[in-house]
Amino acid sequence: MPKISRLFIKSGIIYFFLGMILAFVAELPFVNTGALLLPVYWHMIVVGWITQIIMGVSIWMFPRIGKDRKKTETIPAHLAFWLLNSGLILRFSVEPFLLLFTTNQAVLLVVLVSAILHISAIISYLIEIWPRVRTRPVIARRSE
Repeated sequence: MPKISRLFIKSGIIYFFLGMILAFVAELPFVNTGALLLPVYWHMIVVGWITQIIMGVSIWMFPRIGKDRKKTETIPAHLAFWLLNSGLILRFSVEPFLLLFTTNQAVLLVVLVSAILHISAIISYLIEIWPRVRTRPVIARRSE
């Protein structure tokens, strides 16, 4: 398994664990900030866990083609990992404040930067995975 796939999968597992803890804390009866934590929880689960697991496993399972077949570590894959996680951390840092301060320009700017980082991560991932997805060559069967 390539190192970048391990990074994606291990990060996804960490986000899953943190998301479950956050969901548990948000549901405690004496915690009044449950509604503020809910968007953070959903981002942790959907983008942090599910998306990263999908990216890591797909980079692992779809082999490179041609002369680059031996090369498993590529710049677009690493870029996708770091851009996605940077965007997630920024998003987690301002998500609770987004509901409280919907007109605060600083909060909105951080959300915008986070979204740009996520879109850049998706583009980097697509650059990495697109050449790997191809049709299977048809092998002629011998008639017996």
